[in-house]
Amino acid sequence: MADGTWRWATDPRFPVWCVTFTRDLTPDEVLRRYGADPRTARMLARGEAGGLYDLALHGGTVLRAGTADGWAFCYEDVGGAGSRSGLLGALSRGTETLSLLHGGDGTNHLAHWRDGERLDFELGGASRHTGLVPALRAITRRTGVSLGADDLEGPLLTSYLAEPAPRHSPLVAGAGTSAVGRPLGAVRPPSAPKHR
Repeated sequence: MADGTWRWATDPRFPVWCVTFTRDLTPDEVLRRYGADPRTARMLARGEAGGLYDLALHGGTVLRAGTADGWAFCYEDVGGAGSRSGLLGALSRGTETLSLLHGGDGTNHLAHWRDGERLDFELGGASRHTGLVPALRAITRRTGVSLGADDLEGPLLTSYLAEPAPRHSPLVAGAGTSAVGRPLGAVRPPSAPKHR
């Protein structure tokens, strides 16, 4: 089980997600670097973004961006744009970015980028293909941030990013495939568990 507020990350009701952390950017800047138009983004609680999640079921992703302790984060629970090299290069330009993809095939992909270059590997004990809990701990050690379910459920700058899912992706495996290997689409994210 993950420590502290990361508990949601090991909940089986959240089989696929991606989160990035970028130092010293605003949520608007993060969305822009993802390729979304921050002028169309709105402050929404997760439960208010149902229409955007419906769009993402047909391709694309819902981006939810906020800040914590000098780091901007962007969370996706129906996509994995934040795990792609081109995007991570753009996000980290002039700064530093960490990315963690928890894929539908059970793998975790941790990435650390600085000023457009991937680093191999400065996250003390974690590796590119590491266990989920060590990856979360490495992110917290580097950023000082530990996201809780309330952080992700509450109002965040939210935008839909249209993009096709890659053919061979941990996200596609989590979404399900037909007998001929064609993606069946993403699964709409469940409501977050209630914490007392």
